[in-house]
Amino acid sequence: MTGRQLGMLVILAVLLFLVVSVTLVFALDLFDGSLVPGLPIRPSTRTIGEVEGTPSPGAAGHETSIPTLDTPSWPGTETPMVNSTLQTSTPATQSATPGHTLTPPADICAQLDLRFLSATSNIATWRLQNDSGVALTITRIEIDWPKSNDAIFNTFVDGKVIWSDEDLTPPTIMTTWIGDPEDRSVDRLSRVEFFFGTLAESGGYDLHLWFENGCEVSAAN
Repeated sequence: MTGRQLGMLVILAVLLFLVVSVTLVFALDLFDGSLVPGLPIRPSTRTIGEVEGTPSPGAAGHETSIPTLDTPSWPGTETPMVNSTLQTSTPATQSATPGHTLTPPADICAQLDLRFLSATSNIATWRLQNDSGVALTITRIEIDWPKSNDAIFNTFVDGKVIWSDEDLTPPTIMTTWIGDPEDRSVDRLSRVEFFFGTLAESGGYDLHLWFENGCEVSAAN
C-alpha cells in the first residue's frame, strides 16, 4: 500500500469518527447547535427555576444560577408589598350598676319646715325639719335679730359651730363657714342656734335659710 492510499484511509477514519460523534450528540440531546458556526440555536426547553448545571468540586468559571420567581420590578415602579390583614379586637365594655338613690318628692322645698323654739340665756333656737328624704346643705343664712341682743357671735347646727364672727348691727348675712360641709347638712330634724352677746329676746326675729339645691325656708316671730 502506497503512502497516498494510507493518507486517504486516515482521512476517512477521522471523518467517520466525527460523523459518529455528531450523531451521538444529537441523539443524546446534549448538543444545541451553538458550537457550530452557521447552525440556528435551538431555544432551551428547561423549566424556569431548574438548576442549569451542577458545579463540580474545584471547577473554575462555572456558576449555578437559580432564577428568582418574585414579580420583577420594572424601572420607575415599586414592587407591590404583600397585603397583610389587620386584626382588631373590640374592647370589652364595662358597665356599672348604679347604686340605689332616693327618689325625692315632687317638691322638695315644700317638705322643709322651720319654726322658732325658744330663747334661753344668750341662745335663740329654731327647729329645722326636712321630710324630703334628701339631705340638704345650708349655703346662706340671713337673720334679723333684736338690737337689744347686743351682738351675734356664733351659729350652731346640731351643736356644731358652722359660723363664727362678730356682728353688732342686724341683720346678719352668713355665707362663709367653718368646719366641714357635712356640719351644715340637714337630713331629718336639726336644731339651728344663734349665740348673742346678751340675753336673747323671745321675739323680733326673721330667719331665712337657703340650700345648695335652691330651696329657701323662713320663719319670723
